[in-house]
Parts: sequence; C-alpha cells; structure tokens
Amino acid sequence: MPSRRQEIVNYYLRQGGQGGLLKEAAAATRYLFRGPAIPEGVVVRVDLNGYSKWTQGHSIDKRVALDKRVALLDDFFNKVLSYLDEYEGIYFRDEGDCIVAIFSPYFKQVPYAPVDALYLDSALCQKVNAFCREVVSKQYGTDGLTAKASVAAGEIVIYQKWHERDTDDWSAEGYPFVRAIRLEQAVESKQAIYYFADEYDGLFEPSAEYVAVGEIYYWQCAYIYEQVQGLGGVKLLIKKEYIPGGNILQ
Repeated sequence: MPSRRQEIVNYYLRQGGQGGLLKEAAAATRYLFRGPAIPEGVVVRVDLNGYSKWTQGHSIDKRVALDKRVALLDDFFNKVLSYLDEYEGIYFRDEGDCIVAIFSPYFKQVPYAPVDALYLDSALCQKVNAFCREVVSKQYGTDGLTAKASVAAGEIVIYQKWHERDTDDWSAEGYPFVRAIRLEQAVESKQAIYYFADEYDGLFEPSAEYVAVGEIYYWQCAYIYEQVQGLGGVKLLIKKEYIPGGNILQ
C-alpha cells in the first residue's frame, strides 16, 4: 500500500507533464520501507521567505481554484518536489510553507534488503548542494516569493510505528531534524542556503561550485555567527546567498 508521502510526490510528478509517469515509477522505489535502520542522512528544510507577511494581504477564497494562497503553495510544491525527485531526495513532510526533505543512502538500497550502517558520500552531498541551489534560486507564485534552505547532517533513525506496519509508511527522527529547524529559526529570511560550518567544511564544501577570475558567480559565500537556540549558544555558520543576475569575479 503506497505511503501518503509517496502519493503526494506522485501527484506533483504527474503535474510535471512529460515523463511524469516514468518519474513516478522511479520515485516509488525510493519511498519503500527497507527495514529499521540508523543511517547517515541530510535533512533540508526549504522555507518560503516572507510568507507569513504575504498571507496577511490574502484571505482565503472559498473558490479554491482562484485562491492565491493555494496557487502559491501549488507552484512551490510543484517546483520543489520536481527538483527533489531529480536529485533523488525524499519528501518527508510539509509544515505549511516549509518542505522537509531527506537525503540518505538508505533510500537507494535494493528494496527490503538488510540494512547495515550507511554513510554519506561525496556524490550524495553534491546532490544536496545542487538541490538547494535549484530551489533557492527560483521564485514562486505570481508575486515571486523566494525561499531559503537550512541543511543539517547526521544519524537518522528510520522505523515503522505499529499503525504503519503492512504499508510503505515509515517514520524518521534524529538530531539532524532538530538542528535543521533550529538553524532555520536562527537565520535571516534571505534567498540563501545555510549550513553549520563544521558540516559544510567536512561534507559539502568539496562539491561546491567554483568560478575563475573574469567569470560570473551567482553565490556569495560567507562565514557568519548566529545564536542558535537549543544548540548551546552561538554557532559558526555558512551562508551562501544567491545573487540574481550574478557578478563578475574580479
């Protein structure tokens, strides 16, 4: 029995038009429960910037097809889940205007094969970077809202609750979920990707894109310090802010 999250992904892949059914079939294998495990993984939270303020001027329209809130979120989900599928990430859940995604080698194993310790590799981290660049560089809805991405890595516990047995539903929890939401809450709502500096330097920096002098760059990278509640105070972070149109590297 397909999981609810798989059905949500299938819906948006069908909306994508050409190749939708083929994409849906390929994605379905990634959403299977492969047995309880504690693999390494990356949690990415993609959150619309300025959404709460935007909604103040847009009340719910009972004619759903004309509702601007529904249209904005439909565009947001359509684009983000399409890119998530392209880079082999997993839609975990949504929280209003925030989509929570997981990247882990767990979801690439042969279905129902025994699962041992699974570790992140450079190819997976490269896909995380590419996914974040895609979703942060885009605009959403007719009013052109942007998004930020908050990234955290570590061990993720994957298991089934009793009511999920005999289905492909599964649950996941772990410290990366906590770190990702604390990071999101601590940083500015900018068109940017945020990482913890120690994780970026060890996992994501090797697959970052570099440009030569005289070429156009679209991402401004900076170390920043922020007070991150619940994680022991001030943390050193990496902020990669998108530059629409780009700048020429001098």
